[in-house]
Amino acid sequence: MADNTQKSGSFSDGFRDGLAVGLGYLSVSFTFGILAITSGLNWIQASIISLTNVTSAGQVAGVGIIAGAGGIVAMIIAQIVINLRYSLMGIALSQKTDASMTPLMRILLAYGITDEIFGVAITRKHPISARYFFGLTILPVIGWTGGTVIGALLGGVFPDFLTNALSIGIYGMFVSIVIPQTKKDPVIMNSAVLACVLSALMYYVPFLSSHITGGFAIIIAAVTAALCGVAVTGRHMSRRVSFAVLAVLLAAIIAILFFFAPGYVSSSAAAVSSESRETVSVGTFIPLFITMTVTTYLMRMVPFVLFRRKLTNPKVKAFFDYIPYTVLSAMTFPAILYSTGSVPAAVAGLAVALALSFMEKSLLVVAIGTCIGSLTVSVLLMYI
Repeated sequence: MADNTQKSGSFSDGFRDGLAVGLGYLSVSFTFGILAITSGLNWIQASIISLTNVTSAGQVAGVGIIAGAGGIVAMIIAQIVINLRYSLMGIALSQKTDASMTPLMRILLAYGITDEIFGVAITRKHPISARYFFGLTILPVIGWTGGTVIGALLGGVFPDFLTNALSIGIYGMFVSIVIPQTKKDPVIMNSAVLACVLSALMYYVPFLSSHITGGFAIIIAAVTAALCGVAVTGRHMSRRVSFAVLAVLLAAIIAILFFFAPGYVSSSAAAVSSESRETVSVGTFIPLFITMTVTTYLMRMVPFVLFRRKLTNPKVKAFFDYIPYTVLSAMTFPAILYSTGSVPAAVAGLAVALALSFMEKSLLVVAIGTCIGSLTVSVLLMYI
């Protein structure tokens, strides 16, 4: 019994392995706390969201829908699409657990399935015990929630230019997740850029932006880009053709920014500023918060409890492989350009994020570097 416990991992083993993840979450969730406050939530609401969801991309999308008083259907669909990766992770993890991971323990511990926790657990050589996984989740949850509380409380103390600069950090984290994979897989690269193109179209083109809400825009862009990636998966594509496609997509982004962005920026800047000062009502917050939390949890729990076999259909597996990166891309661009209140400062932060991510620096380093790059330009613009 002792030998099996040692191989499967004890509570203390998991607690120790979760330390690095917890410290990273503490820093990154700080920016989510600031983002939530500037979106009209109070620190208690922001903290409850982080404690019950523990999902960066899902929370950012959820806060956007809550701040815009979006519908429950939009929240459900957004969380399902954004958190599809957790379902795949749950399926993979379910195959590495030992006998101590009973159905009841799976129901309880599914809450802790996140990108980083999954990455630590799935790389273990031995089966995963319930005690180990429980220990692994504690510090990340504390770090994610604690960082949100600190960011939400201190965000109101900092001057506006500093708060705005720090709010870009979470987008830097998204960039740091996507870029390393685009270097390894040209299909992911082109799918991610296509998601940016589609997101920009629905963000800037007046007809589209007036008929498609922000949550649905992310869903449409991400799913369409992922399906396009699936369509070319398995087909031979030379590096020259791949780069030609990339060049066309980048040219499309430049064209969209050139023709549509100038009018959009001047007309929307005041709206964004005024919206950020409005407080989200309790009547709006509670139903959307409950919907977000329940949907996110079910996306983790159901596959972890019910499925034990790996996906074998290559097309289905490819879709699950691509959707995390297309979702993050659609969420990041062009929203990152307006995350700081200053487009030049945001562009500087984005440039730093791309450079550090290309060098495959850690999530924490990229997030901090993104904030510093944006803050530097913000300060310079104050004295020009």
